[in-house]
Amino acid sequence: MRSFGSSFYTAPASLLVVKGFSLIEVVVVMALIALTLTLAGPRIRAGFGRLELEQSAQAIRSFVKAGRVQAQRADREYHVVIDSKRDSMALLDPELKVVRKETLPSSVQIILDSDAPVSELTISPSGIVRGEPIRLRGRTGELKITLQ
Repeated sequence: MRSFGSSFYTAPASLLVVKGFSLIEVVVVMALIALTLTLAGPRIRAGFGRLELEQSAQAIRSFVKAGRVQAQRADREYHVVIDSKRDSMALLDPELKVVRKETLPSSVQIILDSDAPVSELTISPSGIVRGEPIRLRGRTGELKITLQ
């Protein structure tokens, strides 16, 4: 009789357990993953595009809010200049010196109602913002920003 602890013992083929997946199982799983990504991919990209628009809108609102705070502290009008060609904004003090400047991501465009490439928002000491509406355009569409 042979001892099971011996290094010369080999189990019969019927007792060997084969681990792993068959080629067909791997191909089916890969096909399901590819199908899922194909269907979900555009929605995922659209979600990121919309998120980028929302973040840019929030950056503009924060920019204008900082201008409101400055105008109220100084008790004078401040101005926000919006450059739709460069997709940037500049906060100007009452002497029209640049206090702060910010550029939006390259995938987001500023759309103005007027044909002029530059628009100005005036922020009164009471916090009221006057100027034309601002819209943002991204990969997923447009978003109108309310500043009041």
